[in-house]
Amino acid sequence: MRPLPSLLIALIVSCGFATTAVMADDKDDELKELRAEIQTLRGMIPGQAFAMTQVAYNASNLGIAAQAGNWPLATFYLGETRVRLRAAMRLQPVRKISTGDLELTPIATAVENTQLAALEGILAKQDKAAFAQGYSDLLNACQACHIASEKPFLQLTPPTSPAETLLKFQP
Repeated sequence: MRPLPSLLIALIVSCGFATTAVMADDKDDELKELRAEIQTLRGMIPGQAFAMTQVAYNASNLGIAAQAGNWPLATFYLGETRVRLRAAMRLQPVRKISTGDLELTPIATAVENTQLAALEGILAKQDKAAFAQGYSDLLNACQACHIASEKPFLQLTPPTSPAETLLKFQP
């Protein structure tokens, strides 16, 4: 009667190995599925150029609203410009250029902490002349990033009309 316990132990042990092998196969399949899902999701994410058009849209409306003296609207678009710039950095924090990788987040952070912060103070004072200079400084900083990104052809100019035509820009 001794062989039965040995046989039972052998059966339990072999089932354990089989279960472990099935679990490993399941994990491999799950890992493959997750990798495929990640690739699918990456394909759905818009590129940085898409996000930067949103930055440009909001920055353009910011300029027109301030020129019109609509300070609440200009303040709104300053905030939206900031939010869209952050989103663009989440989409692509590093750009490949001819000399290697260009870290974009530190550039965007500097623009946010310098030019956008200055514009925030200027909007609070409702100073059109100071805004014109501050806005020019913002466009120059953005242009410097375009140049660093090897995209000097993305030349910025102050807007002459709003990007959004449905809104009333006059206060």
